[in-house]
Amino acid sequence: VIDAKTGKTLFARNADEPRYPASLTKMMTLYLVFEAMAAGRISKNTPITFSKNASAEPPTKLGVKPGNSISVDTAIRALVTRSANDVATAVGETLAGSEAAFAQRMTAKARSIGMHNTTFRNAHGLPNAAQKTTARDLAILSIALREHFPQYYDYFSIRSFNYGKQRINSHNRLLGRMKGVDGIKTGYTRASGFNL
Repeated sequence: VIDAKTGKTLFARNADEPRYPASLTKMMTLYLVFEAMAAGRISKNTPITFSKNASAEPPTKLGVKPGNSISVDTAIRALVTRSANDVATAVGETLAGSEAAFAQRMTAKARSIGMHNTTFRNAHGLPNAAQKTTARDLAILSIALREHFPQYYDYFSIRSFNYGKQRINSHNRLLGRMKGVDGIKTGYTRASGFNL
């Protein structure tokens, strides 16, 4: 538990123990999207095109067919609400040419903002034994998202959005039910357990 204004750790237990980040991985995927938007390399309307590889990712997913695309804005919404694995892969491939290259960028960015015990191998957080982080590193990333990209931070409080004929609801059941909860990301795999 960290005071985001001061950076002071208020409580810690096993804060530096290696853990699998599950879909909290998408926090760094989004960090790199926001960074590209802030630098003018992409906009909310830039198309994210889906390869066969991206479309084949297991659920949860948006279900975009290979060759089709969505906007960056829709991609962000799908990542923060549905935690769409196909979208995360498509974003990585679009921004870096391949998911492996994107994962290298993710790890490099993690190191540059002080996440010294984190290694990324994919953009979505599906199981990979080499993809590890710590509670402390994820707290650092959470604070960095808010501090570095305040202009995009409201995305994290989205409770639902419309995609085609679907209404997609957030996996974060605390949004709107618990005072002070402003979102960011949920995650779950068997190896990681539940994360928020």
